[in-house]
Formats: sequence, C-alpha cells, structure tokens
Amino acid sequence: MHTTVGPRCGIADYTRALTAALAPRARVTTVPITEGRWSPLAMTTAGRRLRGDVAHVQHTYGFFGVDQLTYTIAVRVLLGSLAAPLVITAHTVRPRGPSRYAGGLGSALANALSAPAWHDVETFRRARAVIVHAALHRERLVERGVDAARCHVVPPGVPPRVAVTPAAVESFRVRHGLGRRGIVGVFGFIDRTKRIDLLLEALAGDVGPSAPVLLLAGGARVPEHEAGIAAIRAMAVRSGFRDRLVITGYLEPAEAPVALEAMDVVVVPYGTEDSVSYSLHVALAQRRPVLATDVVPLRELAARGAGLALARRDDPHDLGKVLRGLLEDPPARRRLVEAAGDYAAAWSVAAAAARTLEHYGAAREAR
Repeated sequence: MHTTVGPRCGIADYTRALTAALAPRARVTTVPITEGRWSPLAMTTAGRRLRGDVAHVQHTYGFFGVDQLTYTIAVRVLLGSLAAPLVITAHTVRPRGPSRYAGGLGSALANALSAPAWHDVETFRRARAVIVHAALHRERLVERGVDAARCHVVPPGVPPRVAVTPAAVESFRVRHGLGRRGIVGVFGFIDRTKRIDLLLEALAGDVGPSAPVLLLAGGARVPEHEAGIAAIRAMAVRSGFRDRLVITGYLEPAEAPVALEAMDVVVVPYGTEDSVSYSLHVALAQRRPVLATDVVPLRELAARGAGLALARRDDPHDLGKVLRGLLEDPPARRRLVEAAGDYAAAWSVAAAAARTLEHYGAAREAR
C-alpha cells in the first residue's frame, strides 16, 4: 500500500482504517509517501518496494509533485518501477484538463513529456483496477478512455464509532468558550473546497441569545491555507459574527470525535464535485445529523441512504433555511442520526475492505 501516513491528511486517515479492516484477510505492507519528496530515486525505491500480489497506490495529484511536470515525472517513474499488478484509488478526479498546457519553459517541458495525457488518462489507464468513491468520478475517467471494466466505485467506508463521554463534551465546550448556545459545526481542514463564506452568509441574519455558534473544528492543512482562514475571520467581523465564530485549529485524532459530538448539526459546505468528504464519514461514524450542499457525489451518498439533509449549492438563503429548520426540529435531527447509524452498519470500512479485496483478486487474475 503506497500512501501518506502522517497527520493532517484525510487520505492517510482513510487508508489506516482500510488497512486495519484488510488485515484479517490480507497481509498489507505500507510504503509511505512523504509529500514534497517526489524525486525519481525516491519513486524508484517506492515502486520496487511495492511487491507482492498487488501494488495499491492511494492517489491524489498533490502527493506526486507541485505541478504537472513534477507530477508526470514522479508517476511515470513510480509506475515504471512496479513489478506487481497495479490498483489505484483515485480520491480526487477533476474535470478533464487541456490537451496542451500554455505557459513558459515548465509547460513546454510538461507537454514534451505528454503531461496532459498522464494527468488525465495514462495514470489510470495503466492500472489493472481503478477505485473511485463516486459514480461521477467513474464517468469522468471512462469518458477519457479508461476501461470501464477496470473502473470501480467503492464508497468510502464509515470507520468504527468512538465512545465519547458527556464529561468530555462539556470539557471541550468550556475549553473553547462555546457557552450554552446551539452549535453548528464544520469538521476537518479548512480549505477552498469548503464554502465557509457561504455558511457565514447563511447564518449572518441569526441574532439574539438563541443564535447558534459556528464551530470550525480544524485548521489549515498546509501553510498556504492560512490566508483563507484570515479571510474567514475578516468576513465574520464584517457580518457581525465575530463573537459567534470559534476556530479550534488542528485537532489531534482523539479530539475529533469529541468535537463532532459537541455539534448539534454538522455542515459539509462543499463547493466542488471532485472528491468525496472523508470528514463527512467520520461524522456519520459518530452518528451526527449532517447537512451537505447538493453536489453530485454527496447527493449520491444521500441516495444510498447516508441520511443527509441537502441544501442547494451556492445558495446561502436555502442553506440557512434548511439549517434553521434542523436546529428547530429535534425529531428531524433524530431521523438523520438513525439513518446515519443504518448507513454506518451497511457501508462500514469492513464492507469497503471486502469490496477492495474483490478488486485485488480481479487484478491478480488479469495479470
């Protein structure tokens, strides 16, 4: 398993849970990805270490270089070093890019190495199996020419629930100055994929002692995202929301379930359709009522039974309306919690591991 392993990475968290679920039925060796260390020598070494019946690469574009050129070099060297049949999990599948990159010398070199094709097609076409987390992402890859028979939807597994005591929740509330107000929460890293500005606009009209606190339980994953957090704080000041915005910063894994259980409603305000939120699945694991924006991958989760309330994308009025309805309707929140529990049982990480093993078998047979 070629994967990131460090903190501050949802794919690392997801893969740890998947690896643990695979362990009773497969012997898995982890070969770590260290972000920013993508040299050809490192990629060759990693490829040669991916031995055994299957080499499974947990893929996202940013792990393999800072631009299209470095990505292409890293991925070509890695895949060229593999002896075992390859399985790739594409956690992010963007819309197809241009056939050639415009720009200076870097773009010219990238074009000479067929980087556009590697970025969009070749990386995935060369795998014996490609695992994606949403039907939309499978459609995007198949439209590019990836073999439909090799491209499989495996929804992210819901991890086991972590027991949290009322005392731990109360201590969390006190530590972060949350008071006795209701709490609307966003869990996970704060970056441009999440429309926090939309959520602030949706809540801006709520005033008075009963108005909820907005808890952002997370921080920047990389330093470049700090500017976005500063912009969120500035917007909260302009909208008169400063005293009801709490940003915790990065939470250690043990604190995450406590933060989630402090929230009355968890909001997943995604502004992109390129990935599926693993943070959302952690919220389902803790049996929280979840409100998500109606982007295609999250709509697919709702249709599968995940128990999500949905609000129109890019519509702060609708987001605020649905959110206030949930805050004022405890039975509606309980129904979402019950649906989350049913979904967690049916689509657990153990179920995702079983489906993954099936694709390992198919990759071995294809070889």
